[in-house]
This record gives sequence, C-alpha cells and structure tokens, in this order.
Amino acid sequence: MKQSSSAALDFNNLVKAQTVFERFRKNMQDDRDQAGAVQAFKICYELSWKVMKRILAAQGVESTAPRDVFRKANLAQLLDNLENWFSFIEKRHLTSYTYDQENVDAIVESFDLFSAELNKTIEKMKSLVHKG
Repeated sequence: MKQSSSAALDFNNLVKAQTVFERFRKNMQDDRDQAGAVQAFKICYELSWKVMKRILAAQGVESTAPRDVFRKANLAQLLDNLENWFSFIEKRHLTSYTYDQENVDAIVESFDLFSAELNKTIEKMKSLVHKG
C-alpha cells in the first residue's frame, strides 16, 4: 500500500513536470528558454522511467536501469514505441554536454516526439493506475 502511495506521488510530479516541459517547449524564444526546456526535458525523462519502474514493481516486475525499465514497460504495454524511448536515453545523456550547441539542437529536435510519446505513456499509466 505504501508503495502505491509513493508511485501516485511520483506520478503527480511527472504530470506537473510535463506541464512545465510543454510550456517551455512551446515558447522557446531565446537561449535561456532553450536551456529551461532542456532542463524540463531532463526532469520529465527521469521521472518517466522512475514512475514506470514503480508501476512495474507493483506488478512484481523488477527492473534496474532505464533501458531495462523501457524494455519491460514496453512488454507491459506502457510504451507505444520502444525505439523512441531508447533514443530518449541518448538525448538525456546529451543534457550533460549542453555547452556544445550541436547537442542542444539534437535534444531540442527530439522535443515534439518526446512530447507525443510522453503524452501517450502518461495516459496508459493513468489507465493502469486507476484500474488497480
């Protein structure tokens, strides 16, 4: 019971982070906005895989690192496209190297796809959490 309460709290944090990400993504006017959008992406990405991990754990499925979580979340039908989520791992890695504009551009280019995949995944998580 305590675990599901914790997962719900993280789920709410993910939805809040998604709202911030969307606000930044849709209104990038300058470098500062772009930097904020990259940070918001990073937070959404981190919360996404951690919430997936908790949902899987509640189903008795143990997982470790993001790649493992995404594989198992895909099997649990939380994801529509596993390869997209694998590409987000690479983009998350690039957030450590935003001093290089090419890396920033690569991250920003993934925002529309990430937004779409995150929306679908959150809806699937909501459906699963409300069933249980």
